[in-house]
Amino acid sequence: MKKDRNILIGYISICIYACLSGISFAWTKRLLENNFPVFTIVLIRLVIGAAFLLLALKLSGKLEVMKRKDLLSFVCLALGEPFLYFIGEDFGMKYVEASFASVIIALIPVLVAFAIPLVYGGRIKKALVAGAGISLIGIGIMSFTENGFAFDVRGLLLLLLALGAAIWYNVFLQKLLKSYGAFTVTAYMNVIGAVMYLPLFFIFDFQQVGSLNWKFASIRDLLCLGVLCSAGSYGLYSFAAKKLSVEKVSIFNNAAPIVTVFAAVSMGMENLTFRKVVGVLIVVAGVILSQGVFAMKSKKNKI
Repeated sequence: MKKDRNILIGYISICIYACLSGISFAWTKRLLENNFPVFTIVLIRLVIGAAFLLLALKLSGKLEVMKRKDLLSFVCLALGEPFLYFIGEDFGMKYVEASFASVIIALIPVLVAFAIPLVYGGRIKKALVAGAGISLIGIGIMSFTENGFAFDVRGLLLLLLALGAAIWYNVFLQKLLKSYGAFTVTAYMNVIGAVMYLPLFFIFDFQQVGSLNWKFASIRDLLCLGVLCSAGSYGLYSFAAKKLSVEKVSIFNNAAPIVTVFAAVSMGMENLTFRKVVGVLIVVAGVILSQGVFAMKSKKNKI
């Protein structure tokens, strides 16, 4: 009974993560359109996220002290995400269409399903790979345009950096969740990530800070990215991974573009076409397959 409750909580958490992750693209896009530099956006959201989590964990008495032997693992975690991942994704988007980028990023769950068993041992779960592969096809259908996929080699290389960083992050997340709570891991990840971005901010963005348009909408978007995304969504991802598994929750990254599509449609930025509806249904089918088939197989073996 308790196990079923933990699984349910894990799925609720990862669904909320997918929603927040999808909406975060709209908040980031608005900031970029208002000429906020990438390093400034990422640094501010990490500082806000770290401050929020550390305060909440301290007040609740749930902040765990980092062991010295785990410092390197935390640094490696933050090096993957947020440091290298955001550099690869955000700068890669400057050279490629969003459609092409979404397909590359959708490869993450497929590769994570292979990477975790290879690093930590165990069998590669066919249902996870199949489900991730099907959802990748759905992402491709949603993203494909009449002009095909346009990309620059520089953009492709940067997106491959983001892809590798995400896999690297998931590998170290699996290790750290065995010793720490999900939100403690997220808090330290935000702190270390902010420290890593600080030199880049001073080198490239610092002189522009005074000339930025610090209107209410921009401050609101930064607060949303910091509290709801850097603290909330990353924390929920780690929490769900602890309840389920890193391989299973990583597939929900492919559900985020669905939220992005519907958010864009509701804001009048895009039209909901038949192709997008078909793509959404295929992505959902892939995610369900990756979770449901494996769950049924586990129960059958148990019996």
